[in-house]
Amino acid sequence: MEVRVFYNNDFELGKLIDLQPEGDIFPNGEALIYVVPSELEALISSGLKYQIEREDVKDFAENFWTSMDNTREAYHTYAEIVALADSLVAAFPDICEKHLFGTSVQGRELGALKITDNVTLNENEAEVMFDGGIHGDEIGCSENCIRFARDLCREYGIEPNITDLVDNREIWIYYMVNPDGRVADNRYNANGVDCNRDSGYMWDGWGGSSGVYSQPESKALRDCHYNRQFVVHTTYHSGTEYISHPWSYRSDQCPDYAHINQLAGEYSSSSGYANMEYGQGCTGMYPINGSTKDT
Repeated sequence: MEVRVFYNNDFELGKLIDLQPEGDIFPNGEALIYVVPSELEALISSGLKYQIEREDVKDFAENFWTSMDNTREAYHTYAEIVALADSLVAAFPDICEKHLFGTSVQGRELGALKITDNVTLNENEAEVMFDGGIHGDEIGCSENCIRFARDLCREYGIEPNITDLVDNREIWIYYMVNPDGRVADNRYNANGVDCNRDSGYMWDGWGGSSGVYSQPESKALRDCHYNRQFVVHTTYHSGTEYISHPWSYRSDQCPDYAHINQLAGEYSSSSGYANMEYGQGCTGMYPINGSTKDT
């Protein structure tokens, strides 16, 4: 069941967060969450105002997928995104290489594409990383990643800006962090854990996590960082229109706040969207522990 929830102040926001909802909390005083009957009862008991947007989410999701045109710009399934990644490696072997970091709870691959000139070498170039799909029901995120990879490969040697990026950066694109959640159209992984509450820094048992890096999906994302020095790591989410940067676990500014906030501002102004807000996750959205952003 899809439910819209309303909050008017920090106290009500805190009550909403205590419910640990699956969905998105927006800074405008609303949240769009997904509940089963027992969770709806807890919401009712909280006293928060709400309205039911959609009774049968499963039926809606199935109809959504089957009604999609099988075109190049359609949303892709997990299997199709993996196939697209493999096709880029096959078509552009000089600049595109696939790395695997394990499998999900249900055995689906967890991997990333490395895109750069001299792709088999570890050159003295800035390393940057993009990931998407840590929440399986945020389907646009992996689309961003695989289409970015596609455009980097196809436009290399043609478009000067893309050619410069590929020649002078090592670009890692981790195209689907939580494939089991994507297949189930669920925020969580197959163990019912929010992988964006499972990372090591300031972990505190949120989102069903039983310990630091307790899930294979969060471990694999961590392992992608080993032996690499990423100067920027961008994680794509969907739902909330906000460019969120550290910290998420507390309101104090992080050591590189001035540089990170400037980068977020430049991303905002060049995004093509008017008035794209940006700032710390804790104050601009809501506090969380164990996020990939802070780690």
